[in-house]
Amino acid sequence: MHSSRIALRALSAGAAVATVVALSGCTTILPLFGIQSTPPAPRTTSSAATGAQAADASLQFASVFTDMGSVHPTVDIADQLQLKLDVWTEQKTHDWTPDADKRFSFVIGVFDNRVPAEAPFDQKRRVYMSNITVSAQTSAASGAVESPYVLNTDPLKVTLDPEALRSEQGLGLLITSPKGGFQLESQQIGVLAADTEGLMLDFAMQISFETSPLSNTYTTQVVHQYVPVAIFSTRPAPTPTPTLTPTPIPEG
Repeated sequence: MHSSRIALRALSAGAAVATVVALSGCTTILPLFGIQSTPPAPRTTSSAATGAQAADASLQFASVFTDMGSVHPTVDIADQLQLKLDVWTEQKTHDWTPDADKRFSFVIGVFDNRVPAEAPFDQKRRVYMSNITVSAQTSAASGAVESPYVLNTDPLKVTLDPEALRSEQGLGLLITSPKGGFQLESQQIGVLAADTEGLMLDFAMQISFETSPLSNTYTTQVVHQYVPVAIFSTRPAPTPTPTLTPTPIPEG
């Protein structure tokens, strides 16, 4: 897949913030649910975690995604091998109330920074993704937790690219730029409880990366990226103020 087929979006934000990133199962394929290991923290650069608190009094859940309408966290999955997640929405995020239509899109790509971007593809390490899981968990004033969005699938089954490249070893979809990548659009988050203040999107990607270009030797791991999203309270329609009409005084 050529780079033109993957709409990677750039974000220039004035404040840099940290992303919470978890890596697990560095040498074996681990299940995406039920196991939460505590491996050494990877090197990360991101704008996905907590941002500045919005001025709007109804916003109780800090979110760069909500402030900017997009977010672009990255994580090094190996030496100078960078995975990038782009998440965005075409909607006004300050209209995201519990019962509003809420949709987001995302792109996943990997960049081998050991070589220049224009280097021949054979000089780059191939990275494949065999499973993508995205889940949402809400935070509410009552303490109740909901899961209004869940995706768990083989990316080859849902990719938008009709010419997607796949691993001959069954490792999944190629996501090394510029020939590979994965994109999904207009993913809908369901109706939420009225007291919902925000939710956390958890992107879990089961990936296998080549130890060196054309080595055909791969290491498999699960990479998590987290994106907080603020939800605004539904404001009731203002009650109209009655207009007093004076009673005419009959002339006598």
